[in-house]
Amino acid sequence: MHISDVSQMEAVLARGDRRLGAVLYDVWKDGGRLDSWDEFFKADRWYAAFEKNGLDPAFYANRTRPYDEVMPWDHIDYMVSKAFLIRENEKAHQAIPTPSCREHCSGCGANQCLGRACFPGGES
Repeated sequence: MHISDVSQMEAVLARGDRRLGAVLYDVWKDGGRLDSWDEFFKADRWYAAFEKNGLDPAFYANRTRPYDEVMPWDHIDYMVSKAFLIRENEKAHQAIPTPSCREHCSGCGANQCLGRACFPGGES
């Protein structure tokens, strides 16, 4: 077992969609339990479940996604705008840090949902 296999599955699950339900079910049926614990993780079990269901882990974990792609979590209102996340991604590629929200509002949109500044003394 290589730690990179665990990282691969973490990336897949973080970016996955409902098609992964069949993979998870097959891993479970094959004995998968507490797989984030190194002594229980079996990469072969996961890759076999992907193959059985006609899915490629690299599709989820390793490709560049366009900003207009519908993401599995886009239906959830988590009070942060997609425009903000796109700006943050672009800044990250340029190694430009974002100040702490306690120092300066970065315009994520949460304050608009809250109807007030996120932190006492902050901008709204």
